[in-house]
Amino acid sequence: MVGNETFNAGLDVVLEALSARLYAGGTLTAAASDLNALCQNRAPVGARPPALTAEQSPVVSAPAVSAGKVKREVVAPEKPSKNSPFVFPVIPERSVENSPEQALVIIRDAVIPCTLCPRLAATRLHAVFGEGASDAELMLVGEAPGMEDDREGHPFSGEAGALLDRMLVAMGLSRSQVYLTSVLKCRPDVPADEPGSRPPTMEELSRCAPYLASQISIVKPKVIVAMGAGAMRALFGSTETVGKLRSHWHELQGIPVMPTFHPSYLMRNQSNSEKRKVWEDLLQVMERLGYAISEKQKGFFKPRASA
Repeated sequence: MVGNETFNAGLDVVLEALSARLYAGGTLTAAASDLNALCQNRAPVGARPPALTAEQSPVVSAPAVSAGKVKREVVAPEKPSKNSPFVFPVIPERSVENSPEQALVIIRDAVIPCTLCPRLAATRLHAVFGEGASDAELMLVGEAPGMEDDREGHPFSGEAGALLDRMLVAMGLSRSQVYLTSVLKCRPDVPADEPGSRPPTMEELSRCAPYLASQISIVKPKVIVAMGAGAMRALFGSTETVGKLRSHWHELQGIPVMPTFHPSYLMRNQSNSEKRKVWEDLLQVMERLGYAISEKQKGFFKPRASA
């Protein structure tokens, strides 16, 4: 039996291998003895801090500093790799050993202290895991937390999140009835003299996407809404604009995915015509889920007929 310390070290090795080649469709296998030897060479037993057991968490990382003591140091972002394109990982089979609620807690407890991306761990205020119903039919996925998400520790926070809440209410839903998350769980770091965020690197996506794959496996949504071009890039490797991708269904390993504009886009483009585009996408989602759609809902943001 491989010891906990060795197991933890082995996970780091495996995750690096996964980011390089596993999620391009391959299968990673290794005998326990081989893994044990590899880990012994990589990190001797006793060189790592105490961590959760394998039964408690599928990924174990060094504990992070509490949010109130995080040093907001500026570090150079990683350069994207030009060799291996990112491919979203295979969604695993959901384990029946724990309830969905318990399973999400286990993954969350691994995400919060995660240091797989040292630069992001050093500059974040919070790792933003996700929240909502553990059995939600609808999952909404962004690319990465923004400034407000990082500050609050919740996905889709701030004014854009408030707008998303209103969109959900128009669908007859609430935040507690859906599941909200993002591919990357930490806000991408930016130099001090640059505003906003930057797109995640391929390496960052490769390290973090297995967390989302596990969330999808646990929640088992019937439909995913990809919020923004960044989310579609992370889920499908797409380089197209949302304007070209929206209104058409895509499929992520058997799960229907509808791309639409991120709420932050609507904060910058508040015309009824742009709101109508998003609403038409959401109407398709409602129809796919079998929700009743009223005539009033069908008419939201339509141009008024001239007298």
